[in-house]
Amino acid sequence: MSRFSRSTSVKGLSRRDLMRAFGLGAGGLLFAPLLARIANAGTMRPARFVFVVEGNGFEPVTMLSTATRAAIDASASAPIGDDRWWPNKVRHTSVIETGSGLETASALSPLMEGGDPLVSHAAVVLGLSSKIVGGGHSAEHGALSSARTIAGVAGGQTIDAHLAALPSVRGTTPFDAVRLGVGSDPGRPLDFNTCAYGAGRSAPLMLQPAAAYNLLFGSVATDAGRLAFSRRGELLDFAAADARATLAAFPSSSSERAKIESYLASLEELSRRQARMLELAPELMAARPTSPEDDPRYTSDTALERFAAQIELATAALIGGITNVAVIGCGTGGDFGLSYPGITSVGRHDLHHGSDANAAYRDAIHEVTRLEVGAIATMARRLLATPDEEGGTMLDRTVIVYVGDNGEQHHSQAMEFPVLVLGGSALGVRTGGRTLVYPGESGGTSHRQLSNLWNTLGYAAGEPLDTFGHEGPIRVAEGPLSELMT
Repeated sequence: MSRFSRSTSVKGLSRRDLMRAFGLGAGGLLFAPLLARIANAGTMRPARFVFVVEGNGFEPVTMLSTATRAAIDASASAPIGDDRWWPNKVRHTSVIETGSGLETASALSPLMEGGDPLVSHAAVVLGLSSKIVGGGHSAEHGALSSARTIAGVAGGQTIDAHLAALPSVRGTTPFDAVRLGVGSDPGRPLDFNTCAYGAGRSAPLMLQPAAAYNLLFGSVATDAGRLAFSRRGELLDFAAADARATLAAFPSSSSERAKIESYLASLEELSRRQARMLELAPELMAARPTSPEDDPRYTSDTALERFAAQIELATAALIGGITNVAVIGCGTGGDFGLSYPGITSVGRHDLHHGSDANAAYRDAIHEVTRLEVGAIATMARRLLATPDEEGGTMLDRTVIVYVGDNGEQHHSQAMEFPVLVLGGSALGVRTGGRTLVYPGESGGTSHRQLSNLWNTLGYAAGEPLDTFGHEGPIRVAEGPLSELMT
């Protein structure tokens, strides 16, 4: 049962009151779906979710604290030693939990930097497999869907799209989700291989931060941006009116009419987004980041600088009320050729292939993970410093998940997807600076999979989500990770 109550009114207003307040009356069809979402949301409290996905994975050793290493070694077939991943060594048959020293993991030192420490708001989860996705260089949509992507075609809906469609998450936000990313080619506009609305239906990531800024904040950023926004609204109104007039020429049962109705529905959704963005103008003005003209990260040739810009945009989108779901990918969807000037001149793919014999390559891979955690920590600190409308802070009602898109190593077998979780205490997520290590496949029914984490987020959103994913007969157990919940 949902932990959030449902009502047909908002703050004492009936649906009829809302219609009057918007001046719509019986003819306000354009805003009817928006008002329905408001009415149905009732007294639901906002639940927010952020997914940060590193292409070609990140290694479990970067998340391994001193205490957790000792706890795993106590029951492993051999000590972890210099291993970067160890699924074949673990022998424990129940969950290992350690509750201190998270910051001793090599990539997690940023949690202790810059103001309020974030360790108490963080948890590391180790031992989750997702072999249905196939591993390899990249699971593409599979990491967020627990379904196999074949020949670039998504096998199922990704968890961001599922959550974004829930009334307890979507609320009245103009965007269901904001999906951003970083690719190896700064000129490439979109990535279609990370998120999906459903089987065979990709949801694109915007790979150019400047374009994303204009989409999200252009309506309040400059006079030119405001003019472009206004003209876009006029074009939408014209196109919608034209579509309505065209409908009269087709019988109700014709396939052509169905196509036009679908087109009209899309136009009306875009018009509703425009209207909501206008309502949010004061919030957007307050939350908007530095413009691309004044921030060189937006057009940088350095992947991690563009990544930091996308993280900042996603943070501002959450604070400004543009969305309650964000995805930020870095080299995801098989685009693992990123390079990192200032860290190494060697590209990501070659780093992995040479890392067995070259300690400097391993160090560079791990430094990238540490810097990405640093950018995520910047987001978490800003949310921690921002009061939530329901009390507490925005971080209390936001779950940030950092996960790789292919598992434990470069040529992955998808035997382990290490995860960093931040925030969500008011949503029932229990972090507390802990590490949870689930048994490996040899642990039998005690083993857990990445889909169980996605189930957990459903519960955090107020939905009893037990069956998300497509593992079929290889699903070990349905439902959430109870050890990660209050």
